[in-house]
Amino acid sequence: MPFIRILSVILLCATINACSTREATEQFRGSTSQRLLTYSINNLMAQLPEEDFKPFAGQPVYVRSHFIEASQTLNYTTQRLYLELTSRLHLNLVDSPEKARYELDFFFTSLGTDNDVFGLTIPVFWVGGEQPSLDILAVRMYHGVSEMYYYSKDKKTGIVTPYSRILNRTRTDRFATPFFSFPVDDLDEKSLLD
Repeated sequence: MPFIRILSVILLCATINACSTREATEQFRGSTSQRLLTYSINNLMAQLPEEDFKPFAGQPVYVRSHFIEASQTLNYTTQRLYLELTSRLHLNLVDSPEKARYELDFFFTSLGTDNDVFGLTIPVFWVGGEQPSLDILAVRMYHGVSEMYYYSKDKKTGIVTPYSRILNRTRTDRFATPFFSFPVDDLDEKSLLD
């Protein structure tokens, strides 16, 4: 009788774990992670709405970017932001707040990659922080996620204006079984799931 209970608990845990898992991955584990993140950042910058920045045309603007930690990812994202603001949105960026008529603060809430598995998988064993699994019928999703919101401040009037959140998720997904797997989408094409 205790054997059946133990077996039932193990099967229940395996079934619950098999339905869906999500994990944040180490930054820049490989080229795919790098591409997912940088493509996501590029797409995020392309989503900046021109109408939000028209009031700043021809005026000196100082830009600050913020993230939960200073990192090379934030440096890359900030440089990409400067390029978008000057080339596409034609802002006149200055190097100090004293020289600016307007200040823009960009808050990045996500700059990273994550994995998600949806479907039926069976955990094999635990190894060094990873949990390999056997895919019975699953979709393995690899995402680059970038998200931000921003504020402008008119230094003459002191008015602070909030702007909407912008999110971009770049993905490469695979449908997997124990015998074969095939891509549902990749970085260079539109997803079948879109």
